[in-house]
Amino acid sequence: MNRYLIENWRAVLRSYSFVSMVLGLLALVAPNLLYGLFEIEADPYPLGTAALVFFTFGIAGRFVRQVPETRIGRRLIFWTAFLFGAFMLVKSIGGALVEDAVLPEPKVQASIEAQIIPAMASKPSPPLIPAPPMAEDPFDEIAFQLIAKWEGKRNEAYRDIVGVWTICYGHTRTAGPGQRKTDTECKALLIDEIAEYRDKWLAYVDDKAKTYWLPPTRKAAYTSLAFNVGWHGAGTSTATRRLNAGDIEGGCEAISWWNKAGGKVVRGLVRRRTEEVALCLV
Repeated sequence: MNRYLIENWRAVLRSYSFVSMVLGLLALVAPNLLYGLFEIEADPYPLGTAALVFFTFGIAGRFVRQVPETRIGRRLIFWTAFLFGAFMLVKSIGGALVEDAVLPEPKVQASIEAQIIPAMASKPSPPLIPAPPMAEDPFDEIAFQLIAKWEGKRNEAYRDIVGVWTICYGHTRTAGPGQRKTDTECKALLIDEIAEYRDKWLAYVDDKAKTYWLPPTRKAAYTSLAFNVGWHGAGTSTATRRLNAGDIEGGCEAISWWNKAGGKVVRGLVRRRTEEVALCLV
């Protein structure tokens, strides 16, 4: 007799509730597996709904007596969960596979940047001071207001958590010990960096999309995504590919999928993506 396993463990493996919970786990990890193995983005919301249904019915099934008289009821519970969950899996993963096959490939390839690290988690919030003068280009001001609030600002140079000299809104390229910059100088630095990310992300955007489907607000939303996840990640994303295909709302929706860091949903990223989507749809 095994001291640690129940004697009828094979029966447990065949039970509806166990299978339902395994399917729930599969629904949770499916988006990460799909992206990690094939760089295909699947809509995480139907998969999250499927996982919730699988787990709910799996747990509920454990409270039903495992006797022949309840077999029909247990089957009904399982197949209800299975069919609904399967529909959500097909809707998300199947839709992602179809889009990957149909939507145009990016025109350029760039270096893959680091994983999403919300800078706001390690930097202080910007102080309550009067805002610097408005930028001349409407895009500059819109993008600055959107991005600056999430990056945090320090006017004096400091070492970040890995020892790199940093100043203003996370600027590192020219930062050094003893530096101090005004709010206007910090804003100018950030606007220059925003323009760099915008231009490198635009290399993935079709000419038609640039001409007709990118007002300053939408361009700022996509640039904010590129600033946060890297221009390669944003440029090869489903969001950009949908934009190139003329699916404006679908592209904006796909921006919201980038809400994880280290495989976990981060509340700060959810809020940032929500603002970007709202601006994208203007």
